[in-house]
Amino acid sequence: MRKVGKSALLVAVAGVIAPFVLGFGVSLLFVKEIPAGLVSRLPADFNLFNIHIFIGATLCATSVGITARVFKDLGKLQTKEAKIILGAAVIDDVLGLIILAAVAGIVGAAMTGQEFSIGSIAKITFIALGFLVAAIVLGTLLVPRIIRFLWKLRTQGIMVISALIFCFLLSWLSDAAGLATIVGAFAAGLILEEVHFKGFKEDVTLHQLIRPISTIFVPIFFVLMGIRVRLEAFSNFGILGLALGVTLAAIIGKQLCSLTTGQRGVDKLSIGVGMIPRGEVGLIFAGIGRGVGVFDDSLFSAMVIMVIITTLVTPPILKLTLARWEKKTGRVEDS
Repeated sequence: MRKVGKSALLVAVAGVIAPFVLGFGVSLLFVKEIPAGLVSRLPADFNLFNIHIFIGATLCATSVGITARVFKDLGKLQTKEAKIILGAAVIDDVLGLIILAAVAGIVGAAMTGQEFSIGSIAKITFIALGFLVAAIVLGTLLVPRIIRFLWKLRTQGIMVISALIFCFLLSWLSDAAGLATIVGAFAAGLILEEVHFKGFKEDVTLHQLIRPISTIFVPIFFVLMGIRVRLEAFSNFGILGLALGVTLAAIIGKQLCSLTTGQRGVDKLSIGVGMIPRGEVGLIFAGIGRGVGVFDDSLFSAMVIMVIITTLVTPPILKLTLARWEKKTGRVEDS
């Protein structure tokens, strides 16, 4: 990120603003009234603006796992394009989480009939940013000391248990601060570096220890999201149009962000394509929207379809754009 910091920052900022604005516009075009499934659950003065901004927020964050795997399989993780995408994705997620916190605060206030001002939005944004900064700074200082103390316990399984407790603790603190729990979990993931756990003298890494847990719960997460999708919702042409519209907004928005790289000699098309996937991050945003009551089954289903399409189209298109760029420039870079 030090090498491509400026480019990554520009791509990330544009990659949040453009999809948000486009998503808001698509929602404005297709969502003309509060969905019937939400009418009975929402206050009488609930404004459609809250739905529009949550749809825009769902399009912000990038899930770069798929893209990183494509670059790895092609042996191109050391290319400038890969470094810009990976750096931008981290910044993109941080900005996306801050936007999520602000939007969730706006919607939460609307649900309880409270007045919500610019000052209130600034306060929530400041809390979200402050929480992330404080968690990362304090965590970086304290976690190595705490883990060094845990080394002395010599208790079997303490390595994975301490990591999970730390993740749950930050998630709880995030919730207590009025933010989404994903903000705390994300901060924990940034802090828990493998190097801190070397003193445990384990034969495997923390990532390998957590793998059995993820093997169980990751499929449950995706199945749960899939079960909540109502295919009959797509008999409504308005919802079908919304699904296609937000998908196009998600794709075009990330293509626009690639124009801000500010670097010569890089493939902007590949950078834009690499930023397209929404993956699990988009599903979590959509799930939060459903949880706070701003999405009904139809809107949630439209968001899930957007996530599926953006995740599936990226690998083959990215492979083609990288091959096109290599052919055009004659550049071959190995990892």
